[in-house]
Amino acid sequence: MKKAYMVTDLGPGDGGKGGVVHKLAQMKKAHTIIKVGGAQGSHGVRTAAGQSFAFSQFGCGTLEGVRTHLSSRFVIDPVGIVNEANALRYEVGVFEPLSFLTIEGSALCNTPYHGIASRIKELALQNASRGTVGTGVGQAHRLNESHPELSIFARDLVSPQLREKLEAVRSYIMTELEPFIAGKFLSKDIRQLQNDVALLQDPGFVEYILGQFQTVAKNCRIVDNDYFAQDILGRDGVVVVESSHGILTDRYTGFHPHTSALRTLPRFTRAMFIDAGYDGEIVSLGVHRAYQIRHGAGPMVTHDPLMSESLLPGSSKSVNRWQGTVRVGPLDLVALRYALAASGEKAYDGLAITWFDQIERLGQWRVATHYRGPHDLQFFTSRGDIKLQTGEGETQLAHLGQLTKQLQAKRPEVTTIPLKNDINRDDLYDLCATTLQEHLGVPVRMISFGPTERDKVCK
Repeated sequence: MKKAYMVTDLGPGDGGKGGVVHKLAQMKKAHTIIKVGGAQGSHGVRTAAGQSFAFSQFGCGTLEGVRTHLSSRFVIDPVGIVNEANALRYEVGVFEPLSFLTIEGSALCNTPYHGIASRIKELALQNASRGTVGTGVGQAHRLNESHPELSIFARDLVSPQLREKLEAVRSYIMTELEPFIAGKFLSKDIRQLQNDVALLQDPGFVEYILGQFQTVAKNCRIVDNDYFAQDILGRDGVVVVESSHGILTDRYTGFHPHTSALRTLPRFTRAMFIDAGYDGEIVSLGVHRAYQIRHGAGPMVTHDPLMSESLLPGSSKSVNRWQGTVRVGPLDLVALRYALAASGEKAYDGLAITWFDQIERLGQWRVATHYRGPHDLQFFTSRGDIKLQTGEGETQLAHLGQLTKQLQAKRPEVTTIPLKNDINRDDLYDLCATTLQEHLGVPVRMISFGPTERDKVCK
């Protein structure tokens, strides 16, 4: 009577989680979307009824009337919640969207000041981009580790000391950013720098943030951990876990330094369910596009500029200063095998492959089975797969940083699989499933042949 679907991106993000979560919520009549990760990127949804929206903190079942729970493992952005709620109400017609949310009191909050810190630090790197979404989720997470007394949690949104807490965060970040602001910046970034510094120094900006935070406190239900265990997981029916980021941006297995401050592996979500005493079935799905994509800095062995024109127009991914350009290329099976290994043995019950309609239009499917060149056996197996080294801390980050440099020098061995002009989607499904089962050892359970829930084929 109870079932949970965990949806995890197997790449660096942008894998198509939004459409997969929406399909599962609609098909399985889920009662709750549980969010883990952070309020950073956006998950796009387009419905067969003609609605479309890019979700960040509301779950991708919202257009189907499914409630969202922001868990203790989700870093919330209260200002962003209000903005997203307004967009849902006035652009899509969702009535009282804030009533769709419950928020665990132990969920960490990021503030616009964390976002300013994230953006200024990225601008200070000039052309040596690390990559960031620029909302401040990672800054808030790291600051919570180093200075927990400065942290604001969802339960603090009703605190009479909230203004003082915001002022303390602002003061700390102003001091922290002084050496960065005194440094050199690209001429094209000066306007953005000046705007962010002005907001940081404006005492009136605190009042705006305070008002938005209090709007969330007034209109959303902030609950304790027992609510998650008893009222959500204790209820019969289906829940869907919608995660942010991707395995290749995990703090201690991703390609450092182009990673998140968060842990993105599904075992952390599973542990949250176990700790809550969940006794239902858990189905874990790994999501990836039918080709490789990376929005922003970081290694991408299969990057092929010639594929951009044919693939990106329908992808809704634009260039921005924080993430940089969007790159695409043949599906990287080496990176996928690494993501599966990093997730743990038998971490996934199946795969959901998205954007296969673009491959269908191309008339061929290009996949990279191996990397070319000599393999440093510290980082690669003799057959060229990426070795998994587990651990946490600076030693692990140093290893991952060296791995990143190794990957930036690799070139892919690409196989082209031609598609017949008259091939039907059942045969395309079988081709995809057979190919990925052979190379990855995980069954394909869903393929997306278009943007809406009707375009998702499940087997």
